[in-house]
Amino acid sequence: MSKYIIEPLNQKFEIKGYRVYFNIQNSVHAEEILNSLDKATPQLEQLFCLDAPPEAEIFIYPDTSTIERVSQRPMAVGETFRILAEESAVMLSDPQLTKMPGIDTVRNICYMLFDNAVKEREIGLKTYRTPSWLRDGICLQIPSKLRTDSKDYLVGGWKICKEAFRADQLIKPSVMVKSLYLISDPNRRELAIHQSFFMARYFLSNFSNKFFKKYSTLMGAFEDMESETAFRQITSLNFEKFFNLFKDWVRTTNVWAAISD
Repeated sequence: MSKYIIEPLNQKFEIKGYRVYFNIQNSVHAEEILNSLDKATPQLEQLFCLDAPPEAEIFIYPDTSTIERVSQRPMAVGETFRILAEESAVMLSDPQLTKMPGIDTVRNICYMLFDNAVKEREIGLKTYRTPSWLRDGICLQIPSKLRTDSKDYLVGGWKICKEAFRADQLIKPSVMVKSLYLISDPNRRELAIHQSFFMARYFLSNFSNKFFKKYSTLMGAFEDMESETAFRQITSLNFEKFFNLFKDWVRTTNVWAAISD
């Protein structure tokens, strides 16, 4: 039995390697989470080059104070959920659940798989070895496509990137090192999230269909290796040259080509 199960979590849904623990009042959310994970599994295996379906435990707690208590660590400012990557555990707070808890959980599982494979670690406040545009861009691929409004969402995101290109406002990778979600201006933050998604989409489809396998192998084996060095070994490009290619792709590509698989 998981050490993170507490008395209020008296229900469990399970499929494949996923287990969701919750109180009866969160049954609908738990079912949505499990269904989303089930749908995402083939894509998770492909993107993260897994030999078997991932396993994870998801806990829906009454509040963030319970997360603090069971994980024995205070919540940081702005933290509404907790990922324990090494333990394959995701801790959610009932009051903080969004309208799409299933999609959010898939995204959290992506971060968990990314961090475990890369041996990711924080090197500063909300700053990881992997810059945010690269880490977030990869981890946003599957949840963005699983949304019920995925087509409209991706079309809207591409239009935002196109408009930013025309105004010479696309964000340089060197600016998107810290968490994208720390960007204070909401419009700039929205651009950063969409731009990171499409930057990752571009290199995943053009430079290597096994990009993550190669990247995680390098970063996991050499824990002092810089992300840009690993990226350059895989793509033969540094971040600045890649960004220039990305800008040209935005300039020449129509929306349907940009969002199609």
